[in-house]
Amino acid sequence: MTTTGRLRVLVDGKKRPFTAGRVVDALQTAGVPTDDALRVAAAVETDLREAGEPQVPIEVLQRAVTERLREEMGADVAERYAQQTPPFQAIFVERPSGKTVPFSNRKLATSMERSGLGVQDAWLLAQQVEHALRAEGLVHVPQDAVLQRAAVLVETRFGRQARVRYEAIAGHQAELIVAEEDGSRTPFSRGILARSLTTVGLAPTLAHEIAVRVEEQLWSLERHELDRGDVREAIDRLLVEHAGEDFARRFELMRLVRNPDRPIVVLVGGSPGVGKSELAAELAYRFSIPRVVSSDSVREALRSLIGPDLSPVLHASSYTAWMADLLPAELRDAVPKRRRVVRGFNNQVVQVGTALDAIVARHVTEATSLVLEGIHVVPGVSPVRTEGALVVSLMLYVDDADEHRARFARREGRTLARRPRQGYEDHFEEIRMLQAWLLETADEAGVPAVEVSDMDDAVERAVELILDLVKEETDVATQVGDA
Repeated sequence: MTTTGRLRVLVDGKKRPFTAGRVVDALQTAGVPTDDALRVAAAVETDLREAGEPQVPIEVLQRAVTERLREEMGADVAERYAQQTPPFQAIFVERPSGKTVPFSNRKLATSMERSGLGVQDAWLLAQQVEHALRAEGLVHVPQDAVLQRAAVLVETRFGRQARVRYEAIAGHQAELIVAEEDGSRTPFSRGILARSLTTVGLAPTLAHEIAVRVEEQLWSLERHELDRGDVREAIDRLLVEHAGEDFARRFELMRLVRNPDRPIVVLVGGSPGVGKSELAAELAYRFSIPRVVSSDSVREALRSLIGPDLSPVLHASSYTAWMADLLPAELRDAVPKRRRVVRGFNNQVVQVGTALDAIVARHVTEATSLVLEGIHVVPGVSPVRTEGALVVSLMLYVDDADEHRARFARREGRTLARRPRQGYEDHFEEIRMLQAWLLETADEAGVPAVEVSDMDDAVERAVELILDLVKEETDVATQVGDA
């Protein structure tokens, strides 16, 4: 039997008129596309009417929607829907006085209008607040948490000043204070958190979304001052939920890298043109390492102190150093041979290596992390004085010779011809000889080689290598402590 009368939903002993629109809203909040949501809501309404009962308990409605979703759209969608606050279920706001009142879109929108927002904008944001509350399955929520969610949305849509005006009207504190482990206190910054999340490879949009949700959850704790542990727990939970456990692991390891027990020294080697400077700068940014030093700049400084008469090999390029030991008569017929090219380069490395050792030693003494990049960074040869630091070595290379050659032309354009390609192209054979030798040296020393035809992929590979080493060191330290 099909009933044509008005269908009602029983919630907390009260009868509420059934409207398909409320079910559609709940389905959309669970991520169901609009057309599918309309179809599912209509089918559920038809099933309920055919059952012949004009009054449907909310549990029956929820079961009907969830079962249809599971059959038609899968268990994940059904689970997301089931975890939400059910449609027709009121959300209750707990005021500081202890009084509990139903959540009202109209009242929330009115408070936003008083701060200067337009009617349509205020109503839209109020609806978004309700959708967010329902998505988390909340039935009882502190007033402070509601106002905080509204404030975050106002700032996201209209900027910081609009948020300040709204919070002044709503009487809501503007900042969360985080108590650090050293006893200091700092304001929570959603922007800084979002930028930090991008360093583990999250897209900016997702990083911002997670940062917003972290702030909302922190305000829901109903404390204006939180421990750093509260923040980490919220970040970890939301990263796992929205990005997966791998990103949560990477973010925690990134925190350890930024606050190491001992300084981190990242050594980036490779032949000319492979992208050492670019990758080193990106790693320094990702890991908040304050110093990036190039072996080329060290060699240039040494040249100002030691003239070409005293050290001709120092004043040559890394790939022409082999020519510095030849007599003028020998140069006329000289051709680059691998042993000769490597020997000349090694002579230059020995002279630069002493200075690189001193630079690393100074940073370790000052407990300052460092990224050292350059062709003179040779595994097992230079630098060698790294005691007291957590050392990560990488050897970069470009496998395809044509791609390697093309990089010099692109670099010439980026540097406004201050690094002309011609010299590199004239000695490209020697450069490839040095790359082959450096890769062999790295392999013998157990240093990982990173192919950099795609710089984004190379950066991610380098980040993983650094994080893996930090994890190994952390695990070892934990095992020693447990023993």
